[in-house]
Amino acid sequence: MRGVDRLREVAAKPLRRGPRSVIWAPEVGLGFGNVLYLWLAAATRQASGEDVRVLAPPGLSFWLERFPELRGLSVSRDAVRPSDQREHLWGSRFGEDFDRSDLHGFITSYLLPGLRSTARQADGLVLNVRRGNYYSEPHFRGTYSFDIPAYVEIALGRVKAEARQQIRVVSDDIDWCRLKLGNLLDARSEKVEYVPPGQPPQAHFDAVATSRCIIGTNSTFSYWGGYISTVLFADSRIVMPRFHARLAPDPSAYQLDPAWDVVHDLPGGWDQ
Repeated sequence: MRGVDRLREVAAKPLRRGPRSVIWAPEVGLGFGNVLYLWLAAATRQASGEDVRVLAPPGLSFWLERFPELRGLSVSRDAVRPSDQREHLWGSRFGEDFDRSDLHGFITSYLLPGLRSTARQADGLVLNVRRGNYYSEPHFRGTYSFDIPAYVEIALGRVKAEARQQIRVVSDDIDWCRLKLGNLLDARSEKVEYVPPGQPPQAHFDAVATSRCIIGTNSTFSYWGGYISTVLFADSRIVMPRFHARLAPDPSAYQLDPAWDVVHDLPGGWDQ
């Protein structure tokens, strides 16, 4: 926050004592999976009788069309009242910031209605690979990158039967997946399908979240797909990497459901 903005914030604080709180999400930089944790916090507190909303980033408006129930948890910038209390929080720790009951209640009430028309992928496996700026931008590459082929090889060994039937690859860099993972996937499955590039992110999310068996990577997009699958299927199989990001001494993903199958280590380590 710049100096002038900080002074305005301090000056306005005594006026912000109204009954409604707004969780102040940055207007840029957060993806749908990130903001879902804020919506989860708002839903949990609303269920306890609090009046809490999330400042919905304008770049995510198409997600509100896909999941209209989230509108009741949201407020646009121009609808924020001078008296609204502002909160800057972040809570994505499974078992600390939310529990399984909070999560499943939120998914059932706010996300499943938007997935009712989507066919569930009961057979086979969905592999969700996050690339994007994790690998294209030097700063993010140093924070989030790891040896994806080595991880996928281990993960496939955890779900051999499902992989053998079919593997659907969902990624923001499908050409990389064909080049770097194609031989490995072809050797493990009778049918490998690559979801075509150019599809909207909602279609990618549907493909992941409605699959009974998922191999994900270190992305909130993967995590939320896994959360929803766990609600949709009593026998869901979710494989995720322990590694999330080099943002703290412990790079572990604290977002993971303890019931999931976690790949804890790679032969060469996470820092290759």
